Amino acid sequence: MLPVAFPPPGWPGIFLLSQHKHQTHVCNLFAQLKLFLVFLQKCFCMPVNRNALIRYRTIDKCLQNRRRKWTVENLIDACNDALYEYEGIDKGVSLRTIRLDLNAMRSDKLGYNAPIIVTDKKYYSYQDADYSITNIPLTRQDLGILQEVSNLLQQFKGFSHFTDVNEMVNKLEAKIYSEQYNTAPVIDFEKNELLAGIEWLDVLYKAIVNKTTLQLTYQSFKARAAGELIIYPYLLKEYRNRWFVLGIKKQGKEILTLALDRIKNITLLANEPYKEQKGFNPHEYFTHVLGVTRNAAEKPTHITFWVNSRHTPYVKTKPIHHSQKIVEEANGCCTFSIDVIPNFELERELIGFGEGLKVLSPQNVVRSIRKRIKQMHALYFGEEQG
Repeated sequence: MLPVAFPPPGWPGIFLLSQHKHQTHVCNLFAQLKLFLVFLQKCFCMPVNRNALIRYRTIDKCLQNRRRKWTVENLIDACNDALYEYEGIDKGVSLRTIRLDLNAMRSDKLGYNAPIIVTDKKYYSYQDADYSITNIPLTRQDLGILQEVSNLLQQFKGFSHFTDVNEMVNKLEAKIYSEQYNTAPVIDFEKNELLAGIEWLDVLYKAIVNKTTLQLTYQSFKARAAGELIIYPYLLKEYRNRWFVLGIKKQGKEILTLALDRIKNITLLANEPYKEQKGFNPHEYFTHVLGVTRNAAEKPTHITFWVNSRHTPYVKTKPIHHSQKIVEEANGCCTFSIDVIPNFELERELIGFGEGLKVLSPQNVVRSIRKRIKQMHALYFGEEQG
C-alpha cells in the first residue's frame, strides 16, 4: 500500500492506493485524482473566481506595458474585452469592481503585493518595471500542495494510458526542487523564450473545444501581405517548439496547417456555423508523417537509407520515425527502412546527418535529396569553382 497524505487543513484524511490488478489501480488513481482536484479547487479557486483571475491577469498585462498610459477606464475596457474573449461575457465590468481588483492586487490577500502606483492622479502603472503577478515566488503552502500533486501524478507513470504524464511530473519536480532549495533547476527542458505566436494558444484551444469558427489574419513567409481566411479549427500541434493549428478553410476540403507565428489576428465568429470534419483523426493523420506537413492524397512510401558506424547508435536509440526497422547491419554500419509520406521535414532530418547518412531508395526521394545537396555544394563551393 502506498500512503499519500495531504497535510493542508480541511483535507479529509489519507489516500491508500491499492497495488493489485492494473484496472483496479487505474480506477483508484482516477477516483483519487478527481477528489484531489476538488480539494485543489477548494484551496485555490473559491476565494478568487475565474472571472476575477482573468481580470487580474489582464490588469497585470496592461500595467506591464509601459509604452502607453492606463487610466481606470482603459483597464475596464481591457477587462471587458478579455472576459468576452475567454468567457463570452458581454456584461460590462463596473468601476467599483476594477477598483476592488486593484486594491486586492496591492494587498497581501492574494499574495501579490503588487507595487501599483498612480501618477497625475489618473494613470496606473507598476513602480517596478519588471514586476508581474506571474513572477511572484511560491509560498511554503503552495509548494506543499504542489508536492502532493506530484506524488499523486507519479503513480500514473508507467501506464500506457498516461505516457504524457512523465514529462509533466519531471517538470513539476524540477520546479519544486528549485523553489525549495533556491537553486538552479536540475532538469533543463528544451524551450524557446523568443517563440512567437504562443499568445494565440489559449484562444485557439477554447475555439476548438467550443467548436467556434474563426477568422484569421494570416501571412505566410511567402506572402507579401497578410490575408483574411475563415477556418474551422480542429487541432493544435507542436513540432520542435513551434505550434500549428490544423483546420479546414470555409468552402474548402483539405486540412490546412497554419503556423501560429504567422497569425496576425484572430476574430471569433460566434454567428458563423461551425463545420465538423468527422473523418479527421489526428492520430491517423500523423501516423505516416514526420513533422506537420502532409498531402492528404499521398500514400506512405517505403524509404531505405544507409547510416555509417558513427551515426548508427544515434539512429538506433532515437528512431527517425516510429516505423523504422533495421534492414541490414555490417561493420558497425546499418541500413534502415521507414514508411512515411515524404515532406520537407523528412528531407531536412535526413540531410541533417550530413555525410553520415545516404538515402538508397526510392529514386524520387534520392533525386530530391541530391538536388538539395547540389544546391548546398554550389552555396559553399560555387565561388571557389568560378
